[in-house]
Amino acid sequence: MSTQDNIEWQLADVVDAIAAEVDRAEDTLLLKSYSRKVTFSIKKISLDAEVTLRRDLEGRLFFKAVDPGQTSDTLLKLDFAQVLESQLAGLRHPMEDTTTNGPLARLPGITLAEIRALNSIGIYSVDDLLRYTRTSSMLAEVSRKTDIPETKLRDWRGLPYFTLARPARGTPGSTVVLEGGNLGLVRPAGSVVMFHGREAQVLEWSPSRVTVEVPLEARGAGLVFAVLGTTPSNVIAWESTVPDLLVEELRIGTEVVFADELFDVEALVANPGALATAAFKVQWSVNGNPVAELPHGPLEPGQRSAESSTRRQLQLGQGTHTVRFLADPEGTVPGEDLARRAFTRTVRVRPRQALALGDFRVLSRLDPLRAGPMESSSLMGLVFRGLGRRDGPQGEHVPDLAEAWSAPQPVDVGGTRRYAITATLRGDAHFHDGTPVTAEDVRFSFQRMREQESPWRPWATRVLDVTLQGRQVTFLLDAPDALTPLLSAGIVPRAAYEADPAGFGLKPVGAGPFVVERLNPDAVELRAFRAYFRGAPRLDRVSVAQVSDLDRLGERLEQQELLAAVMPYDQAWFERLRDLGEWQLTRVVTPYGEELLHVQSPVLLERQSQARDLGGGAHLWYLRD
Repeated sequence: MSTQDNIEWQLADVVDAIAAEVDRAEDTLLLKSYSRKVTFSIKKISLDAEVTLRRDLEGRLFFKAVDPGQTSDTLLKLDFAQVLESQLAGLRHPMEDTTTNGPLARLPGITLAEIRALNSIGIYSVDDLLRYTRTSSMLAEVSRKTDIPETKLRDWRGLPYFTLARPARGTPGSTVVLEGGNLGLVRPAGSVVMFHGREAQVLEWSPSRVTVEVPLEARGAGLVFAVLGTTPSNVIAWESTVPDLLVEELRIGTEVVFADELFDVEALVANPGALATAAFKVQWSVNGNPVAELPHGPLEPGQRSAESSTRRQLQLGQGTHTVRFLADPEGTVPGEDLARRAFTRTVRVRPRQALALGDFRVLSRLDPLRAGPMESSSLMGLVFRGLGRRDGPQGEHVPDLAEAWSAPQPVDVGGTRRYAITATLRGDAHFHDGTPVTAEDVRFSFQRMREQESPWRPWATRVLDVTLQGRQVTFLLDAPDALTPLLSAGIVPRAAYEADPAGFGLKPVGAGPFVVERLNPDAVELRAFRAYFRGAPRLDRVSVAQVSDLDRLGERLEQQELLAAVMPYDQAWFERLRDLGEWQLTRVVTPYGEELLHVQSPVLLERQSQARDLGGGAHLWYLRD
């Protein structure tokens, strides 16, 4: 034995180990002479072990065998001796017991295979079978080791048993017949029949059959057995088939609930029982105030509810609220656990987060096809998105509305080398009007950029052709890099744009994180687009003040009417705002050589003023509480 194998043990552990060894030794500890009917056995097993002893804080004793080469003053002595037959008088079988010391072949209906199975565990006579099956647990163990049904062992022993229940499943209060044997001609005094731990009413009794009424409390799957005097029967299974109701969850229809804003809540209700329910009622309550009960139709077994009474629209004020749903408040549907019919959920309602921004650039229309390339901090990027966006230390383009695009592939067109790039659109991008962003919308946008009045025309004319296949858009280009300047151009919905090309910029529809609610010369009001493909914005509203006068814009910052602004870089204003010590100031040089000053309050988080594309991360902006 290695020192790694030597671990601490308790006294019960060593007794269990020795018992297991005795069990494994089987007949090597027992010798029989059948001709003389004499049995010889080992009477005593002694064990002396040199150990160390430890007592823990709970008073338990732990032993450990001394490692080789070491000694201890503690010696554990254990003696295991047989119990004399005279000491077993209390366990002897009564005189009327029919068991004998005869061979197993005398048992009615026993087979040769069953005799061999019993022999394999040291049972050679009827008397052996008696000694090995004195208790219910011993009967079950013999059955397990020999694969002989417990009911057959009980029949040989003259003990009561059940073989089946007819029917094997039913409703509480119904009548069930239990078939078996050795039950007695009349019902023994004090005998009981138990269903799922509840006493059943006995209607009829015979040696092989007992008729009972199932207790009303029996629910679900459970066990049935009888106790005749002091002798228990075996157990059999019986299932209570009843309708049931379970409220699994209250599901909120939005990740964030804002104050005074409608939101959906749905109760997930199911019938896990085995029978259909009758019609029942449901009841909602908010902060402990119940509303009127609503009707609900029957539910089939295993069915989930799809009824309107399990759905509500709520509008709550800022704070923490408790919403509760209760199925069957009148208790008309039987079931296993009535507590499972209610579900309570805590709803935290956030105040609406509104951000006031300022920008020196005044836009009278928001039409990305007529506005042309703009610096990333413009509100255009909050409303519209392109196939790609600038990101990374070098400002390279990464996918945005497109999930990927291929490398330029050389193509021969009439003897002239051209290049093809295939972009694959995201499948989850939608415009603010709810329509999906399609390949046709992309082709339409690029066609519009080729028109004379579009500032994108110098770059768009290098796109020679656009072909579509499903969500894939293939661009035929005059050079490998011809598509790069156009990747960030805003994509518009063809249907909305064609309906009113001149007025589109006044009522713009994009695929960005914010929707235009009002467009005025001095301010643009935006609200969150919850279906934004990169995630619902954390801000509920954004107001962009358009102030071309630098001094007026700076003064509004000083007065903290605005929490952030983009202004032309001006050294005097930089120093003036810096000296206030309340602003984060960032000097930015755009790709077009324009110097800007980004001014931002510390309470506005996740707005990275030096990001290559501010609009791309605008859904992450939020205000610190």
